[in-house]
Amino acid sequence: MVMCRSHPRLSRRSRFVALSVLILATLAVGCLWSTPGQGQGRAETLIIVRNIDDYVTNDPGRQYEYTSQMLDQSSYDTLVTVEAPDFTKIQPKLAERWEITSDGLTYTFHLHGGVRFTSGNPLTANDVRFSFRRLKYLEDNPSFFMDPVKDIQVVNDTTVKITLSAPDASFLAALAAPPTGILDSKTVIAHGGTDADTAKTADKATSWLNEQSAGEGPYLLTSFRKNEQAVLERNAGYWGPKPYFGKIVFLHVKDGTTQRQMAERGDADIAQDFDPDIVAKVTPGAKIKIVEGLSMNQVYMAVNTNPQVSKELADKRVRQAISYAIDYDGIIKGLVRDAAVRPPAMFPIGVLGVDTGMARQRDVAKAKQLLAEAGYPTGFPIKLNYWTSPLLGVPPEPLAAKLQQDLGAVGIKATLEPKERSVLITEYRQGKPQLMLASWSPDYLDPHPWADAFYRKGGPAAKRVAYDNPKAVELVAAGDRELDPVKRAVIYKQLTQVVLDDVPFIMLIQPKSFVGVNPSIKGYAIHPIWFVTLSKLSR
Repeated sequence: MVMCRSHPRLSRRSRFVALSVLILATLAVGCLWSTPGQGQGRAETLIIVRNIDDYVTNDPGRQYEYTSQMLDQSSYDTLVTVEAPDFTKIQPKLAERWEITSDGLTYTFHLHGGVRFTSGNPLTANDVRFSFRRLKYLEDNPSFFMDPVKDIQVVNDTTVKITLSAPDASFLAALAAPPTGILDSKTVIAHGGTDADTAKTADKATSWLNEQSAGEGPYLLTSFRKNEQAVLERNAGYWGPKPYFGKIVFLHVKDGTTQRQMAERGDADIAQDFDPDIVAKVTPGAKIKIVEGLSMNQVYMAVNTNPQVSKELADKRVRQAISYAIDYDGIIKGLVRDAAVRPPAMFPIGVLGVDTGMARQRDVAKAKQLLAEAGYPTGFPIKLNYWTSPLLGVPPEPLAAKLQQDLGAVGIKATLEPKERSVLITEYRQGKPQLMLASWSPDYLDPHPWADAFYRKGGPAAKRVAYDNPKAVELVAAGDRELDPVKRAVIYKQLTQVVLDDVPFIMLIQPKSFVGVNPSIKGYAIHPIWFVTLSKLSR
């Protein structure tokens, strides 16, 4: 069944507010070119409109939000990187080469010579050590990137040796993430920063780093006004290829429709918050085209295995029945207009070890059989929770209604219980919901963070549904230890088979990403972590 999303008429007040947002955004664009002494003309200035209200901080050691990932990736280079089209290939960046010992415990990185920060200070191995230690001891959201690290040794100015507590095949991929960007230690220290083990309370550099950068990347942050705009300017002394754009301006435009209108008029070069509904209204032309790419985001249903929460769901035959009851094709073709794909488990397509042929298909007869075997031939009542805000661009209400209908077809009577996201995410973390619609976005591009979060006992998501299978735990650990990618892929396929049998989570869709781009912009490739590599764009 195709389920359509309704579009209620706007009230006069709502139309007035929308018009006011559009006028203010247009005036903001105009003001950019009326300010004297900017040094760049319109051709060398890139205007990006997006919702930037997710801002918390621009400090690489603390940030964990979408917009800041993009800003910091442009301002701070990392030791290694991953780029389109092959996100499984680790490429050199600040480190021109590296060696890993056969036991997987020691990584020795050799840095490019001649790299300087925007302050003029030379980059050395001491800056790498400072940045990683500060990231660890700030004990903030991204500090887990340094959890595997036992010791960091400066060998000489261009060589740093990192020793891990245990083999970790995902460590190299983690070093491509923006929170691991390398900071100018002298500048950060001068503004109150520290890498001491007391950094959680002693470090005072964040307020300064929120408004300017202390990096060596292709751009530097020169202005940031919360819920208004951010400005990046080209790093004239960048050690790598010179970026084309002299200035990049992010304007806060919350509404995707307003973004589309600005792009269609030529007031914006890039509009980043497009969903399938908005895409359907775009007529490609001289001012706008649609760039499409596969995200590594996930929309899924959590199935609580805790018998104190639901005695029915504690029986894996019931969980299997639910997974067979769902009309996956109807969701993808009807609800999201083919703007998604579906991997078999909580590993997105694009990372190592995913076999799309393993994905479960709808089988109503099988679902009814499993329910009967579990002692519920006529079904049972259950609650399905979801938060009211979009699930990474996917409207939750029609998805929940579709699932309610699918479960009803096998006798499971689901009551829908929507709540505000802030309320429900707290309840979810406490393990309270029986069935829960939720979303997940990647930390870095390796299968381990998904395996660890969803399938290890006590993992961030696994503990929310009380999932505990020693075999899964064993495979999660084995996949992280194994350095051979062919053998790792086999391990993750084995883990997928285990969790398809257990069904603690049901993967529903991996949405596609859509961006409105002016046809004059070259090199736009959607990145699943930081949206786009800005330094690769040109006009």
